[in-house]
Amino acid sequence: MHIYLQKIKFLLAPLLFASIAWSAVQLNSVVYDLEIEIDDTYSVPNFNPEGGTTYYNPMVFTTTVGGEYIFENYASELTGGTQDTSLLIYDNLDANFVVEQPLIFNDGPSIGFGGGQISNFDPYERHSEPFDATISLSANNTYAAVFSSFSPDAIGVMQVRLTAPGQIYSTDLVAIPEPSDTGLWIAMIVAFFVAFSYFKIRSGI
Repeated sequence: MHIYLQKIKFLLAPLLFASIAWSAVQLNSVVYDLEIEIDDTYSVPNFNPEGGTTYYNPMVFTTTVGGEYIFENYASELTGGTQDTSLLIYDNLDANFVVEQPLIFNDGPSIGFGGGQISNFDPYERHSEPFDATISLSANNTYAAVFSSFSPDAIGVMQVRLTAPGQIYSTDLVAIPEPSDTGLWIAMIVAFFVAFSYFKIRSGI
């Protein structure tokens, strides 16, 4: 029985270590759920080769931690039901948004350039997917995230999940809500699972 218990400890020790390490990463992440309104407040006429007007909404924010930031457009209600959305990020707040080339661009999963992405964007190809970007940003820098659709005359609402390695700050028109407690709940669930597994195995001996 002593040998059997040693095997159990040998199996549970790395699981516990990995769970704690993974939970620590999750606890450091901050998740924001943003509702981005695209209306006629900001627009660029005659920019799209297909005609019409390109509408957008900028969000100026400041990072506190450097690392990977995830911008996921998980749902949209835009003109004509289009899912064609794009994310443009500028580090020059005086830039002519949309018209000038951004520091970082994402047009869909694995489609874009900058911020550590593999540069595979072809300006002559159109993609009808929502943006889904994992990008690297520096600490204590101010950026403008510009949310848009390059479908002509598209307005409406985008739902965007922003996962950051630390808190970000913004006083712009797009409000940033309080961070979610997702990481804490995940850590508690993992800890409970490890403890439950250990005592369950012991009770079966």
